Amino acid sequence: MQRHLRHAFASLGLALATLGASGCDSSDSCKTSRECKRDGRCSAGENAICRVASDADCAGSEACKVHGKCAAKDHACVAAADAGCAASADCKKMGACSAYQGSCQNLESITQPECASSCESEGRCVMKEGKCVALSRRHCAGTLDAKPEKESPCAKQGLCKPEGGACVAGSSEDCAGSAACRESAQCAAKDGRCVATADDCKKSTACAYGGSCSEKGGKCVSATNADCQKSARCKLEGNCTAKNGACVAGSSADCAQSTVCAQVKLCTAREGVCVGAGGQGGPGGGKTGAPDKTRSTTITSPLGH
Repeated sequence: MQRHLRHAFASLGLALATLGASGCDSSDSCKTSRECKRDGRCSAGENAICRVASDADCAGSEACKVHGKCAAKDHACVAAADAGCAASADCKKMGACSAYQGSCQNLESITQPECASSCESEGRCVMKEGKCVALSRRHCAGTLDAKPEKESPCAKQGLCKPEGGACVAGSSEDCAGSAACRESAQCAAKDGRCVATADDCKKSTACAYGGSCSEKGGKCVSATNADCQKSARCKLEGNCTAKNGACVAGSSADCAQSTVCAQVKLCTAREGVCVGAGGQGGPGGGKTGAPDKTRSTTITSPLGH
């Protein structure tokens, strides 16, 4: 009898030892496991598998302390709040301080798909509080490189500085490198945008070519007939009269002294452009109908920015 009892106790001891060796068959063994310390898998689940059961499981894990993944979801630790990310080692080391789609991200260096339509043209590349905003120069410039992408608000308009969720002109240096400066003399930063000064307008290609030599509202415009009369387009196309901020062919006298009159017989002013006899427009007067207001003559001026 005693022999059978000793055998039974021995078998029970072996079974208990086997159970303990499995490591995850109880909550206590899961809490002391490497998986608990690393991933927050501190609770015993089915089939002797340790899993994440609560936020408390995640709180003491490396996933939370290092990567900001402090909330339990679908039996895994994820980043669900900016606060968890802000307290993480990844935030201090890499700037990954914002929760996005379950992990901590540096929103200043990423583009979210939700904001694709406003990212390229406006630099509003990430979602914050329900709207797309710009958070970094990378968003405004479209790149982390020193030279901005040509379609970005920085390259086109000199709007290179993020402020209040939008891209603004932070300095005249930002403006000076933009297309707005080269093409429209808007080279000075003022109130968050690039504007033209009276001096810049007088020196610009827009003045030499099109007669936009006066400043109004931060832009170069054709304010007087004198502005237009010293422009290349006056000599070439008869656009010698100022009207609504632009130079047009205001009279047949404007056209008569132009190159298009002398060379291709477009000598009559009609609706602001020079046309041929009977209203014929275009080079050589070969086509009748309304004048072509889109026609222009390409020149290169040594003046301007």
